[in-house]
Amino acid sequence: MDRIRTTVIALALFACASAAGATERPSDPLRHSAPKGTTDAFYACVDRANFNEIEEAYCTSHERAEQEKRLNKTYQALLHKLDEGQKKRLVQAERAWIELQDATAPFEGALYGREIIDNLQVAQNELFAVTRRADQLEEYLAVASGL
Repeated sequence: MDRIRTTVIALALFACASAAGATERPSDPLRHSAPKGTTDAFYACVDRANFNEIEEAYCTSHERAEQEKRLNKTYQALLHKLDEGQKKRLVQAERAWIELQDATAPFEGALYGREIIDNLQVAQNELFAVTRRADQLEEYLAVASGL
């Protein structure tokens, strides 16, 4: 009986110690919702910001610039793989996507509010939209390349 009690106490202490050591990083909630193309540098930046909203806004802005570069590079590579009809359709699709983003931003700004944290949410939504589009274009490029 004492052996069982000792084992149970030891397991309970181990569980408590494990739970205490399993603290969440600032980037963990983002990791669960972010598109696959989000960079490790972004997560590291958010972790360094340590919940400072101004610093997180810098991380988001920097990552968005990187994702826009990736999107544009992939878009150009994809254009070179397509025939004229496909190029025309891709250009139309990209213009429609840009129009959607342009229409979504003011709506989200009105929906979320004007506080810093609200603006950060809108900026992260915009970042993730660009990242998802870059991911999608990379998938198209893989198909067009026969991969």
